[in-house]
Amino acid sequence: MTFDVAGVFADAWQMWKRDRELLLAVAGLFLFLPDLVMELFVPPMPAPSGSITDPAVMKSWWPEAEAWSSHYSLIVTIAGLAAMFGMVMIVTLYLDPRRPNVRVALTRTLTLVPCYLLAALLISLAVNIGLLLFILPGIYALGRLMLTLPSLVADRSRGVLGAISRSFALTAGNGLVLAGFACIVLFGETVLSSPFHALGKVMDGAPMANPFVATMLDVGAAAGMTVGMLGAILIEVSLYRRLAASKGI
Repeated sequence: MTFDVAGVFADAWQMWKRDRELLLAVAGLFLFLPDLVMELFVPPMPAPSGSITDPAVMKSWWPEAEAWSSHYSLIVTIAGLAAMFGMVMIVTLYLDPRRPNVRVALTRTLTLVPCYLLAALLISLAVNIGLLLFILPGIYALGRLMLTLPSLVADRSRGVLGAISRSFALTAGNGLVLAGFACIVLFGETVLSSPFHALGKVMDGAPMANPFVATMLDVGAAAGMTVGMLGAILIEVSLYRRLAASKGI
């Protein structure tokens, strides 16, 4: 089967044009605000000063990592759960068979988040193992698993393992194409936010740097993360609809 890559992007763009007011409201509250809080209040986790295989390096780094975790783990967890809630809610608005309005979607999302949290942990484990094996296996694994959330929303009676199995079935025969889409999921947010992070590093400590400029850069970075995440969600919805219709699964 010839896969219509351009059609997937066109579908995602049409969803954005048609529903941008709703998407801006949901993404602004559940995706942008958590990202902005992270940018404003959570510094990057300290990195080891040398090779992680060096016991002396790890011994000196571990207290720094523990201190960072004790200060910021709660806010990181809350921000992550809020973003996950927003992702599930957007997919629910499009793919829940009951076609819920926003109020009903909020309730249904609350009941679905625990299942998706488990699915996300399983997917993360598989993808991270693949990324350790020269990166490409991880990207391929994410491509095959990226329809787990749409599958879970569209038919929650299957459960987590059923949604993962359905994602594999829907993406069968298109693994390499889906790996390309997986790159958007993996790197899209970073690409869109990195210019603001780079500017922040360049201006850090410079005479012209000031709190207002720093805040604007944080807003830009959070906006870039949000655009990347929202784009990935709409692409996943488009992929699910097209593959489910073509395979009749």
